[in-house]
Amino acid sequence: MLGPAVRAGRVSHVLLLGRALPCTPRRVDLQRSGRLAIWAMASAGYATTRAPGSNGKFKIGLCQTHVSHDKKVSLANAKAAIEEAVKKGAEVVVLGEMFSCPYATKYFFEYGERLPLPGQLASDSSPSVKLLCEMAREHKVWIFGGSLPELEGDKVYNTTLVLNPEGGIVAKHRKVHLFDIDVAATATRAAIKFKESDVLSVGESMTLVDLPWCRVGVGICYDSRFPELALAMRAEGAKVLVYPGAFNMTTGPAHYQLLARGRAVDTQSYVVFCSPSRSPDKNDYQAWGHSQLINPWAEIVVEAEHEPGVWVVEVDPSEADRIREQVPTSYQKRGDLYAPYAELEDVKRRRGDSSL
Repeated sequence: MLGPAVRAGRVSHVLLLGRALPCTPRRVDLQRSGRLAIWAMASAGYATTRAPGSNGKFKIGLCQTHVSHDKKVSLANAKAAIEEAVKKGAEVVVLGEMFSCPYATKYFFEYGERLPLPGQLASDSSPSVKLLCEMAREHKVWIFGGSLPELEGDKVYNTTLVLNPEGGIVAKHRKVHLFDIDVAATATRAAIKFKESDVLSVGESMTLVDLPWCRVGVGICYDSRFPELALAMRAEGAKVLVYPGAFNMTTGPAHYQLLARGRAVDTQSYVVFCSPSRSPDKNDYQAWGHSQLINPWAEIVVEAEHEPGVWVVEVDPSEADRIREQVPTSYQKRGDLYAPYAELEDVKRRRGDSSL
């Protein structure tokens, strides 16, 4: 047994996005539940209610596709990859970050799409959304639709959509940590400067989706650098963490696999990183590629190179239970020492503390 239930947050802190049984999509408001989530994890252990789902094995397809400046080409690539994954037995399909938009801030508004209102079908004005809905419905699979630029009012978000086998949008995750970095060149690596916040607005919610087999947490790319988010999703019962991500040629070789395995160690969960393939055009943003799936023991189950391709892997949620029981970090947290450290860092940052 995994122990008593300690929920990170309360029912009032959960925003339902819609319901399409057997899934229960959930978003947990970070501003309202973050402090309680950290306290609960550190002082009383992770949330240990067995999340809904059969705990049975299922197959995940990782689709590493080429992103073109022609959206129609990008969508054709995604469609072909989804179909290949289904032929290989995938029941859940994952695409890469910005799978239908070149990864540069100048393109996000141009390639952005508006989501259909509840009860409406996606229209031709939102072709990426329409494709995801059609593919999920036609092939009766769950799809974690990489990410796309979501337009709402005058804002644009980096958003992952989750589709159920009926083709319904059951959850969306707006990237909660924006990719703002400025890394100087050294003798062994190129410089990289990128600032998503010049264009993108930040998401405010943690996203979890109940699949028929287990609960899944969702992040996007730079979200993976924050163990607090991964641990909060683990605290809510997630056994699989999915991160569409387009790391670059500087941070990718250094950190991509390190972060994937790190989050697997932290949370004792399966971790999926799914990237676009590398562009043959040297003037484009160069994604690292290397989509991969890591098991709860932090072993590499599959890792791609940088070319387009599809990989289908079996996942066993009960393996997360086994590892968590054998290495019971859930019961070993020291809330008296470090429970609110993320909040304290935020307070120091706001007052300009130089000790950070």
